[in-house]
Amino acid sequence: MQATAAEYYAHLFPYKQLCELLTCSGDELSSIEFALEGEVYKRYVSVRTAAELKAAVTNFPGIKTLHFGAVYSGKPSSSARISAPVRRVLSFDVDLTDKAWIPLKDSRGALSMPQCDKAWPVCAASADILKRLLEEAFGFTRVLVVYSGRRGVHVHVFDDAAMRLGNEGRAAIVSYINGNLGTDQNRAASGVHLVMKMHNMRRWVYLWFTELVTRMGLLDGLDARMAFVERLDLEKYAFLRQELGSLADEVMDKEDGQDAWRHIVAKVSAAKPKAPWVLERLDCTLLAYVWPVLDGNVTRDVGHLTKVPFACHATARRVACAVDLANVWDFRPGLDAPAMDDWDQSRMDRALRHFHARGDKEEAEAEAEAEAEEGEAEPPATPCDVEDLVPATTNKRSAPVNGSAPPRKLTWKRKSSPLVPTAGQN
Repeated sequence: MQATAAEYYAHLFPYKQLCELLTCSGDELSSIEFALEGEVYKRYVSVRTAAELKAAVTNFPGIKTLHFGAVYSGKPSSSARISAPVRRVLSFDVDLTDKAWIPLKDSRGALSMPQCDKAWPVCAASADILKRLLEEAFGFTRVLVVYSGRRGVHVHVFDDAAMRLGNEGRAAIVSYINGNLGTDQNRAASGVHLVMKMHNMRRWVYLWFTELVTRMGLLDGLDARMAFVERLDLEKYAFLRQELGSLADEVMDKEDGQDAWRHIVAKVSAAKPKAPWVLERLDCTLLAYVWPVLDGNVTRDVGHLTKVPFACHATARRVACAVDLANVWDFRPGLDAPAMDDWDQSRMDRALRHFHARGDKEEAEAEAEAEAEEGEAEPPATPCDVEDLVPATTNKRSAPVNGSAPPRKLTWKRKSSPLVPTAGQN
């Protein structure tokens, strides 16, 4: 069955669930700004109920999609004398086009949906990193992960403290998390490496990169292997030639990307006794592949508009559906996202099960389930050899999901972040 955008918004869109989500922190629905996009673009739409939102959308000429914005001090208005934005969901936008190494275009130079779908593990790594950092660094747990509908992922935070953040606090969080590159634009900046170390995420970074190698075939192509070696940029050091050999030539001779990756790890490990800094060089190279690059404008501005979850992507004609927070690596965009051109209600029903922001109750349940599992190893807090971070053999279907090995149960009291306002602060 095929469905048009008008039919989707008239009969299939989950208005009730959306309104429940946006008001889950106690905000009045009438104070939340909506924007409608169709033959024209209309901002500052205010509704009191889910039924009113449905009526506004379905009666809008040529409706294509809709957005949500801030919670205003009164009825949303462009005039600050009437009302102004006072709080908003803390949203993050990861777009695959912000990582230049990902091949997203077909032979004609057009954006390829199969290529975007193949690169979903990059989105999964970004969502996983964001979820962990938001919880460990800022104490945020009410998180919703949404497939963008085409070439990215959105992460929304509904904790009340997150929603109260002003522009400066939001900008500080972007600065803390964002995967900026260093001055050479080849490897992650030293600040990104520091955040990785502070939150004991080094083992995860190596696991995530190994998943890109196995699931995406990241190093299967010779050009990709050469690009990695050039990013690593170690062959210029003459005093390491005995340990490294001709790394570029050697990785070209490996049977597949997994063998090439293991060979790189072995060579860098051999150089460690003579030059311990090579391990940080390898870390920063991997971070350039797996760490999220954020669209800062989406996060920083309290008044910014964001496409609503479960909106229909006008070009891809897929639904920007919720993704299981505990199994982001297992999501398959081409098979799991509802599609207008081949509507499958069962896909929609499965996605709607995850259309909520995970709160304290769900977090406790997840922890209890994880503690009941036996044999789960925690990523070590102490240094370890780089070869220990890469398995000798890889399982192409395995993935480091959030539920597989959660962070240690903290026995000390977390100090409140200076970026997060406490109760009573604006």
